[in-house]
Amino acid sequence: MKTVSKSLLGLASITLTASLSMNAQAGNSPANIDNVLQQLTTQHNNASSLVKSARQPASLALNSPMIAQSTKSKKTDEDIPVLDRLTAVASSTVNKFKQNGIASWYGRQFHGRKTASGETFDMNALTAAHNSLPMNCHVRVTNRDNGKSVVVKINDRPKTNRVLDLSYGAAQAIGMTGNVGNVTIERID
Repeated sequence: MKTVSKSLLGLASITLTASLSMNAQAGNSPANIDNVLQQLTTQHNNASSLVKSARQPASLALNSPMIAQSTKSKKTDEDIPVLDRLTAVASSTVNKFKQNGIASWYGRQFHGRKTASGETFDMNALTAAHNSLPMNCHVRVTNRDNGKSVVVKINDRPKTNRVLDLSYGAAQAIGMTGNVGNVTIERID
């Protein structure tokens, strides 16, 4: 905060010096000096408001009801470091990932090749490729046509624009007999 104040003070000094030197060339009329002082006062008030608002703990994330649920001990919010409170909100939010769409599967043509995670692809393992979920997280994939589900590990990035590319083994586990299927995916870890 001291750095911000020093920066703002330095900025005000530079602005004042530049304004006064321009006014000296313009004849130092009282109207010009009053105008410069008015502008500097406005800038100072705006900077002060910014600093005051930065000190206020009125953040949506910190006041989230999820934080209250994640802190069941007798500690108050002030006793818990901000980073820990934000981590509680982030992990609760991430674990609620859910997506519906079309999934496909891949098998023999990629068997034995390296995946994006560096693992060797095993077409019979329960794995999948997703565009944005982190590597090595687990998701529950449910076939919306028959209700069957399986938990798979994300270890690759898809070569298609579908919601998910399942390994052959995962597709068989949920009864996805065609090339594509209608699925719901939910992150579970």
